[in-house]
Amino acid sequence: GINAEYGEYFQHHYITNNLRMSRLVPRLTSILVRANSAQLHTTPICNVNITFVERGVDRPVKAIRGDSLMETAKDNQINLPAVCGGMCECSTCHVIADVTTFSKLPEPEEEELDVLDEVAGVTDTSRLACQIDISRDLEGARFIVPDSFTDMR
Repeated sequence: GINAEYGEYFQHHYITNNLRMSRLVPRLTSILVRANSAQLHTTPICNVNITFVERGVDRPVKAIRGDSLMETAKDNQINLPAVCGGMCECSTCHVIADVTTFSKLPEPEEEELDVLDEVAGVTDTSRLACQIDISRDLEGARFIVPDSFTDMR
């Protein structure tokens, strides 16, 4: 009946919102740390060298540890639309890691794999930039930026 349907609806949205919040907390923490650094007149640690490859052209950038790869791309005017703002919902931050880089990345979560299943041009080393956090392990990493994107929302 109506109560059962409402219960299923509530349960789905409760779980979905909790998943969104669990992804949002680390991002907010990163933002707060950066804001605190600015307030103390210091600069964030930008010492991880990453290369984005756009249309065959290498675009080396300095990345801030703790930021997502998506944030790094946006901060450096890399062409990643990132329509959903890093919530792992749209696939417009799809990147292709080179084999060496891919081996350094943590395993993707099931939610990321579900989004990637729907992406045109996905490869064995495809990832969503919003799900990759910058760490020292990514020194020298290379990510190919696809020429086109599909919004999977």
